[in-house]
Formats: sequence, structure tokens, C-alpha cells
Amino acid sequence: MGNCMTEMTPEERESRDRSSAIERQIRSEKKDFNRTLKILLLGTGESGKSTIVKQMKIIHGDGYSKEELDTFKHVVYKNLVISMTAIVRNMERLGITFSDQSNSAHADSLQALGSNQDFSTMPPKLAEAIKQLWSDEGVKACFKRAYEYQIEDSASYFFGEMDRLLLVDYVPNEQDVLRSRVQTTGIIETSFRVKKLIYRIVDVGGQRSERSKWIQCFDDVKAVLFVVALNGYDMKLAEDDVTNRMKEALVLFEDICNKPIFARTSMILFLNKADVFETKILDTDRHLRTFFPEFTGPDHDVDAAKEFIKTQFLACNKSRGKQVAPHFTTATSTSNIRVVIDAVIEAIIRENLESIGLIREDE
Repeated sequence: MGNCMTEMTPEERESRDRSSAIERQIRSEKKDFNRTLKILLLGTGESGKSTIVKQMKIIHGDGYSKEELDTFKHVVYKNLVISMTAIVRNMERLGITFSDQSNSAHADSLQALGSNQDFSTMPPKLAEAIKQLWSDEGVKACFKRAYEYQIEDSASYFFGEMDRLLLVDYVPNEQDVLRSRVQTTGIIETSFRVKKLIYRIVDVGGQRSERSKWIQCFDDVKAVLFVVALNGYDMKLAEDDVTNRMKEALVLFEDICNKPIFARTSMILFLNKADVFETKILDTDRHLRTFFPEFTGPDHDVDAAKEFIKTQFLACNKSRGKQVAPHFTTATSTSNIRVVIDAVIEAIIRENLESIGLIREDE
């Protein structure tokens, strides 16, 4: 019997191989798409959203290489200079003077040098100015009243670590990276894999000017992770220096929680910066009732204050069939976030198992 098969030409064989490769790539991308869970990370500015993303990279990503850590040096330096500048600028407004008048010259150096730096390095004169200023009792007295003006939450940490940060061979560590602050603008996506599932985290800037971009990210969201800064109960927005930060967060959360597009979406609430909140409740006279008169608990009762705030946010949910999962978090603590994130991942998988078809955690 004659052979009916004709031999393929090199061009035909190349075309076949190319088509097969494309089909394999399409199948692989479709499989990854079906295994991808999109998590929308929302919240007001200064809530700690970006720190959560950094923790995801540390816990479930590949962490930070020495080269990546080194890229945060300029951010740390900038945070340090901006924080000290904020204190010095507010001393006169608050009627506070330097305990050592010679530090007026260091304040001038800070203002002159700090405004013209790219912060890739720290000039010795600027480093000395910051050190001397931090040793001044007037500066420390002004810092204790930081609730009366805008300053980075990480200021206390960086001032406390200043000797290490200002070493010539300084390289940031992971805690420095977690504490560093860069305002999020635009839409930033981060993906990580846990077992067979891919989690796509979409972080959008929380400032008012950035919120118009949120709607671009609402499609195909499996979970909304809304982050609130607990310590913001007595603070004002950086944007207008009038609106209470927590009240703004409550209004925003109520809007997000009750949007029809999220009716079947897992809603997770991170009540963040629990460590800073606890210190403020225990050690200051910034009583919760002063800013939320409906709070009737004791002034220095951290648990009562936390429970009150949690209840306020849960009450924003107007849908009887919708559950909001609250968690108290400290975003700068890797051990805390590791436990919380693992619980959140399990909850997302459980709530989305039917809608994601063939995806199974143990495949």
C-alpha cells in the first residue's frame, strides 16, 4: 500500500511548531487567569496600605535583595529630613523655643540643605544638624505635640535609629523599608503565589486626589481589603487639615462596602496601626471620647476603644447577607501580618471557591 502521507516542508514544520507553542502559551495563560484572585487594596491616605504590600513581598514573595534594600536609602533619608523639618517649622507656631539657642543655626542648615537634596547620600553637615536638633529638649517637646501638625508616623522610629541610619556604609534593613513612606500615586499592582493560586494585589492611592482612579479597578474583584489607621481618631487629613481622618475613613468605607458591584465580594477590614493606637490611648490625654462623644468607655481602656471603633465600621455595612471580616493589625510587624494574611487567604478561598470553578487550593 502506498504511503498517503506527504512529508512536511521545513516552513510547514516551523509553522506547526509555532502554532503549537502559541496554543501552549494560551492554555498556560488561561490556567493562570483562572487561578488568579484579584484583591483591591483601599483606604484613606496614611492608613498603611503600602506597608501591607511590602509585607506580602516579604512573607509570600521573594523578599528584598541587598540591591533592593539599598534603593530605599534615599527614602529613609528623605523621611528623616522631612520629619525633623516639620518639627522645627512648628516650634514657633506652638510657642516652643530651643533649649540650646545654638541649635537655631542647625535649624537653618536643615532648611537650607534639606530642600536641595536628592537624598542619595546624607551630607555630613546635614546629618550633624539633625543629630544636634534631636538632642534639643525644645525639639522633643514639640515632637510630643505632633498630633497638632502633620508628621510621618515613622518619625519616632527613624529618630531612634538615627546613629545607625547615618553611618557611611548604611544599608536599610527590612524594618527600615516597612517604616519608610512614599505617597502612593496611580495604580500599583503586585502579584504573589501561595501554593497553586496567584494573588494580584491592586493598590490605589488613598488621598482624595487619587480616588477618582479607584473605579478603574472595580472589575473582577474577588476581595476588597480596606485599611484604616486606628491612631487617626484624633488626627486631621493631610489634604485639608480640617477633616477628622477616622470620620473620613468611615464615610469612605460605607460607600465602598455598599456598592452594588461588591455585593458578592469578600470584604475585609484591617484596623491598622494598633500599636501606635494603644500607646496613644494608654499614655496620652488624647481621649477617644473627645473626638467621638458617643464613646462612653473608660479613657485608658484600649480594648473598649478598639471594640467601639470596630463596631462603628461594621455598622457601615447595610446589607444583611454580607459579612465584613475585621482584623486588628500592626502593618510593620511581619509576625502579626503573617498570621492575619494567612487567615485572610483561607477566607477568600473559602468564599470564592464556587465562583472560581476548577481552582482548588490543594491541586
